[in-house]
Amino acid sequence: MFRKIFTFVLVSLNVLVLHAQTGSIKGIISDAKSKESIIGVVVMLQGTTKGVQTDIDGSFLLENVAAGTHNLQISYVSYTSKTVPVVVVATQTTDLGTIIMEEETKVMAEVIVKGVKKTSTENAVLIETKKLEQIAVGVSAQQIAKTQDRDASQVIRRVPGVSIMDERFVMIRGLNERYNTVLLNDAITPSTEVDVRSFSFDLIPSNAIDRMLIFKTASAENSGEMAGGIVKIFTKTRPEANQTSFGLSVGYRGDVTGRDILSSKGGALDAVGFDDGSRILPKDFASRSVLNGANRDVANAQFRSLAPFFSLQNKMIAPDLRANLGLSRIMDFGDFKLSNITNINYSATNTLPQNNTQERFEGINNNELALSWADLTYANNVRLGAMSNFNMSTGKSKFEFRNLFNQTAINETLVREGVNENEQLAFKNYAFRYETRTIYSGQFNATHDISEKSKLSWTVGYGFTNRYEPDYRRLTTSRAVGAFDQPFKVDVPTASNPSLTQAARFWSALNEHSVSGAANYEHKILTSARELKLRAGVFVENKTRDFNARWFGYVNPKNSDIVKQAPSVFFNSENITSNAGGVSMLEGTNFDDAYQAQNLLTAAYASIYVPFSQKLNATFGFRGEMNRQQLQSRLRGSGEKVGVDNPIFSPLPSVNMTYDLTEKQKLRFAYGMTVNRPEFRELAPFSYYDFGLGLSKTGNPDLKTATIHNADMRYEIYPNDGELITIAGFYKYFINPIEMSGRSAGSGTSFFYSNPKSAITTGLELEMRKVVRGVLDDKLTLVANASVIYSKVDASNLEGQIENRPLQGQSPYLVNAGLYYNGDAFQINVLYNVIGKRIFVAGDKLGNQTIYEMPRNVLDINVMKTFGKFMEVRLGVSDLLNQKFQYTTDTNNDAKIDGNDLNWRSFNRGTQATLGVNFKF
Repeated sequence: MFRKIFTFVLVSLNVLVLHAQTGSIKGIISDAKSKESIIGVVVMLQGTTKGVQTDIDGSFLLENVAAGTHNLQISYVSYTSKTVPVVVVATQTTDLGTIIMEEETKVMAEVIVKGVKKTSTENAVLIETKKLEQIAVGVSAQQIAKTQDRDASQVIRRVPGVSIMDERFVMIRGLNERYNTVLLNDAITPSTEVDVRSFSFDLIPSNAIDRMLIFKTASAENSGEMAGGIVKIFTKTRPEANQTSFGLSVGYRGDVTGRDILSSKGGALDAVGFDDGSRILPKDFASRSVLNGANRDVANAQFRSLAPFFSLQNKMIAPDLRANLGLSRIMDFGDFKLSNITNINYSATNTLPQNNTQERFEGINNNELALSWADLTYANNVRLGAMSNFNMSTGKSKFEFRNLFNQTAINETLVREGVNENEQLAFKNYAFRYETRTIYSGQFNATHDISEKSKLSWTVGYGFTNRYEPDYRRLTTSRAVGAFDQPFKVDVPTASNPSLTQAARFWSALNEHSVSGAANYEHKILTSARELKLRAGVFVENKTRDFNARWFGYVNPKNSDIVKQAPSVFFNSENITSNAGGVSMLEGTNFDDAYQAQNLLTAAYASIYVPFSQKLNATFGFRGEMNRQQLQSRLRGSGEKVGVDNPIFSPLPSVNMTYDLTEKQKLRFAYGMTVNRPEFRELAPFSYYDFGLGLSKTGNPDLKTATIHNADMRYEIYPNDGELITIAGFYKYFINPIEMSGRSAGSGTSFFYSNPKSAITTGLELEMRKVVRGVLDDKLTLVANASVIYSKVDASNLEGQIENRPLQGQSPYLVNAGLYYNGDAFQINVLYNVIGKRIFVAGDKLGNQTIYEMPRNVLDINVMKTFGKFMEVRLGVSDLLNQKFQYTTDTNNDAKIDGNDLNWRSFNRGTQATLGVNFKF
């Protein structure tokens, strides 16, 4: 044993000594006349095969060069090759500065040089954001690979000023998801949610992402609908080589995996994320007039034909499973080149939040306990996704065809036990929910180099979203507090009106289609000293949505003792009868349980990039957007028609300025006018009952479009390659911001949407990316960012509103930090994230409490080890601290959370450990 340890130590020391005897060489290659950097220059260590090419910034870094004197051989087509002597010092980086190359004077035959710009590396993304005219940040595929993030929602948490709500909705600069626009390969993504304007980032697997850019300032060529930012996700299209990859991982979650649990029985296709039809409401199911008509035998026969209501099974929670298959192919047909990247992903995961409790308070001081309960909510989540991207190039044109498909499903079983203090009733409730989401996004785009000075690009896209919630069953049972010898009675109305909150079955379906097209033109005007850029373009998108729901509830007008039966017996189809001792079912669908909506957006823009000097440049732009939003529905009860028709033209000016203090320091200024439009669901009068929270969410047809004035300033420092330090300040003024607020509804509270008069937010951001030099062979990188934000709302136009509160959904601070070690065959990183308390729902002085989501610290650790060129093993521990998700009511309406405020909801998700292996061939 001693000999083995001695040998290991000796080999380790030898490796360290060898590493200590090497250094690095870096520099920038530029053209002698234009002074512009040259991409793709070959830099070789003379007499060896060791070399690199310059990147899109003309820079190169040659690492692990033996200490001593060397010659660099520098060559590029149509340029005179040159040899540069260099002295390498151990453990140091020799900076050669800018190396000038001159064009060859001899006449050459026409030479066509074709190359592919790498966009997926950390350095490439850093250079890209550095050269952008807007303030932007980004994350690369290379950085994503280090973190072990599974999907885009986890990836984007690493970006400065960005956080994630409910593990899938993005918040930029602390603003909630509605104030951010998401583009997938330059096409606006379809909304994946019924209740909010948002795109679920967890739909995009991380291994499909080439890079992700977040634009924090407005510009004419980008969508005018933003306040926090615009997220652009680019999926991979160009492989570097023919490759096949396969990955498999298993996950263990504490207090969840291996536990025995009650679960609703599913269908035969649940394992792949599709409903097999067993939950479907037949298309020929009888109409309301028949179901609620006098002929109860016909109606009862229809209801008895439905699938069983109460169907539970015992199961053991299996470990999480994830698998992926990737194929990359390059086909060369002379001048025509075709490549394809295809990824298929599958996951089956399980959640069972711990200590899942909720309380509801009322009274003059909102501190009298009315309801309290604890939930046992088991959910099995399945995702099946596919991405297939084609890249075609011929001559001066490039074509891309990108496709993304995702099918997700959740099978959720909820068992609730609690107490109604007002009525002194103990209750035990159940809910069985199954939901599928289908999303497809496809774009065909082309880029044409018309000349050296002109470029034309165009895109056509199609998006489809389906959300299907078949047979959402819920029931409540109760008995007197302390009556342990009495059975729980099934709660059903004794009148002839069913209740959606008690024994009911609910079906809903949403289908949304969007078709879009865009064209962009850029022309360069070359003068003796400057290069101006003129840009113009158009965009059009037509979106249609159809939503409908039907629901049916049990009633017991005869008030028979059948309600004392156990739920497994009570809900037998034989009990649905008009005979004595039976129960009835009736349709309770309301007029507002359906709506249709359309949105036509047309936009045009023009901008000019002006380099006033070698240090100062600016981009001035104007975008005009004509948007017509329409919705048709009916009011609950009366059935009165609701018609929304809002044609609005929005003039959106913008300016982005950059001043180069030095080669490594920049100062940026920006102003832009933007908008935020209501989502279809926020306009629809449809009232959705959220059984998990015990309340309804209702839209507002009178919502207005918000207008936002945005001003930004940022100071940037680029100390060394791959390093960045920025300090930014911003100010935003909202006119008619859109918020989710609470309002009284019967005996409880519902969530509603409203327009306060105005709001402001102002903040400060700090970002740092630093290589820790002199430690671990310069392979340790520190990434940290923090934001501090102040917001204030003027809601004087709304009755009973609280003065001087923050904007709903706005976090006062965000902190992200990461420590990365990136060795040749071993990687490890530690990641930290926290966001400040933010208003989940805005309250008022009329008894509806403001609810805050409280901060929680998140710590993740990931380790990766490669074995040769074909295999890597990954180990990850996520949410190591396992702090609770805490929602707290502001009991005394003082806009503060302290010891006087009370719990609204809290739970722990649990720490998860994941072990995976990936193969590449």
